Amino acid sequence: MRPFHALLFVPSKQPTWMEKACSSRAEYGFDPLTSRVGTLGAVAVVLLAIVTLAPLGSAAMELKTVGNQLILSGPVVGDEPGKVTDALTQSPAITTVILRNSQGGNAPAGYQVGQLLRERGVRTAVSGYCYSSCSRMFLGGRTRSFTDDYPAEYTHIGFHGHYDAHGRLNAGLVRQYGLGQWIMHYSDGKADPPLVERWINIPSGRGMIHFFHPGLLQRGGVSTFLCQGDEATGLVFACEPIRRTALELGIVTSLEIVQSTDQAALRAALPARPPASGFAAIDDDSRLPVSVARGIEEYRRFLQSGIPRAFAVAPDGKHWAWHAGTVDAIALAVARCGERSSQSCQLYAVDEDVVWVRK
Repeated sequence: MRPFHALLFVPSKQPTWMEKACSSRAEYGFDPLTSRVGTLGAVAVVLLAIVTLAPLGSAAMELKTVGNQLILSGPVVGDEPGKVTDALTQSPAITTVILRNSQGGNAPAGYQVGQLLRERGVRTAVSGYCYSSCSRMFLGGRTRSFTDDYPAEYTHIGFHGHYDAHGRLNAGLVRQYGLGQWIMHYSDGKADPPLVERWINIPSGRGMIHFFHPGLLQRGGVSTFLCQGDEATGLVFACEPIRRTALELGIVTSLEIVQSTDQAALRAALPARPPASGFAAIDDDSRLPVSVARGIEEYRRFLQSGIPRAFAVAPDGKHWAWHAGTVDAIALAVARCGERSSQSCQLYAVDEDVVWVRK
């Protein structure tokens, strides 16, 4: 296949729009009848608005070299092509680039890094989530794989189109950047053109096609899910099932698991996920040990969020907290519940399971 060249990789100026596709949400509260401070329900809305619409500004993608791996994590802000070039030049022993927990960001940088990685012939692997602009970096790998740094349900690659600051599809940029052609080339010609057209033209920036490891995670025999971004629930697994796998469509080239060189330290920092207790079905809010209506309402909102997610409750049944969208959901939910109640809170639900055990 001939090298793929396009003017889109060197725009004359930085675009004013940014890609966003991932949001974290949080809620914490207590009974307003027993406290002079009301519940903080607006926090989730504010967080969602900030994460979805705000420019990436102060945050930057972190680069670190560990052994023969270059690990990239966080938002794509535009300076990554130069930084990645420098890192690969300074450490010629690097053979693998790990893409970790990135919601994407600056579009040209994603294309440029993807092309750079293909030219250098390095392997890419996804650790946690890699969305939007990050996914084009990932697709640039000569070979492409999943890691098992995080649970399989937290590990996936997400693709969509180009969007304006309000999250609306910018079809002109999709055409200008030749996104569909780019994906076909960098998937080694294996991607399905009609399916690619669907995912690069999803109307909302919150929508995405998600690829999970087909050998480690399936729901109803499916490991690929196409979300439009307007679904009633934030659970990816409730989106349209696509009966083609990441391997079949050239998103990955192998199902062999890659281990990140910092995996031990990464896992040591993650809180243990408790097993399902069987106390109740996840959607049965009648069993929730919260005595106030507001807490039940917030649990219903929690059920509409995506994973990772966790809901914690205080012993008095009048305080609660939940967090969703980041791998530290368990720690944040428990900590916030404890801060608000001055009690030792207990996890009630994590991801798709109730984990609460009556004490």
